Amino acid sequence: MGEMNDAACMADGFDKIQKLPDPVPGCPNFRRVPGFKVYCCGQPTIAGFENVLNKVCGDTYPKDGPIIWFNLRQEPDVYVNGEPICARPPNKIGEYAELGDITRDIQKANEEEFLKVCEKRKTENGGKLKAVDINKKELEFEVKELKSLSQVIEGLKEKFPGLVHWRVPVCNSAAPLPADSDIICKTS
Repeated sequence: MGEMNDAACMADGFDKIQKLPDPVPGCPNFRRVPGFKVYCCGQPTIAGFENVLNKVCGDTYPKDGPIIWFNLRQEPDVYVNGEPICARPPNKIGEYAELGDITRDIQKANEEEFLKVCEKRKTENGGKLKAVDINKKELEFEVKELKSLSQVIEGLKEKFPGLVHWRVPVCNSAAPLPADSDIICKTS
């Protein structure tokens, strides 16, 4: 994606994001692939992760059983007060980012760097972080808690010890690369 210092902070959640019936709180557009134990959703809040994992496990599937979570996003996410904020090129607010050849390692490094950038911006702004929504409306959050996606996933493993998180960053406008498809198929 380039330099995280230049990235805009964009709120992942927005008004009217939920398009499907039967919403799961904090987990936009949660749905199941018919006939399979495969589920999809938008970027959840921290509470949304737990809500959807509880729903998927229900009363029959063990919370310590294997659960594979694929993150197909190219851009990194951090969580501000439990809400997801992603790094975006300033010219890609409110549209698909289409970041090019992003690998798992690049995405993970970008997440770590974006967390540092957000921490620095918060410190320089008196404990507040500036962001925009998908309509480019300016937002400002008083930061009480700032976590990377990796930290969120590690925290979830306390209640769901079988949870495995795989990053497979794919482009929105094209089919996954053969290597990405291989990762998904071999993991499942």
